[in-house]
Amino acid sequence: MTAPMALRAGLTACLLALAAGTASAQSQPQLPGPIPLTPDVARERPVIDLSLCQRLTRHVPAADVEYRPGVDVNGRPVMPADLPGTAGAQPPIPIDLPLSVDLARRMGIALPSVPFLPDDVTSVWLSVVGDRLYLNGQPIDPGAEDRLYAYCRTR
Repeated sequence: MTAPMALRAGLTACLLALAAGTASAQSQPQLPGPIPLTPDVARERPVIDLSLCQRLTRHVPAADVEYRPGVDVNGRPVMPADLPGTAGAQPPIPIDLPLSVDLARRMGIALPSVPFLPDDVTSVWLSVVGDRLYLNGQPIDPGAEDRLYAYCRTR
């Protein structure tokens, strides 16, 4: 599958998650948001804000990094910095990011006629909680999430 096809499939999954999430929005607590969108009607090709990719791409350190946990600069073992009784890990804090495109129109995706989905979706937000992605408070399908990460890694 080519990168544009994978991106289209991932964004289609996001839109379907949005449609499904709208129906159950009254019964489930939502993450903070929404962020209003301003569609750009002049463009025909999909645009992903690369600053969004910078925030989403998982960091994998190179094998030759200077810091290695549990080892000093000479390669000798040392006690870890996170000993019992220290502050420990904090719970993930949601980070809300605007989706700055009208995804369906730009991707050329024809949405089915769904009575609870408005014709002009004006507010959509992407939230990062820990290492998971949420669209309007609903978890994104892991396959779509992986395709978005893969797309961002190529940029």
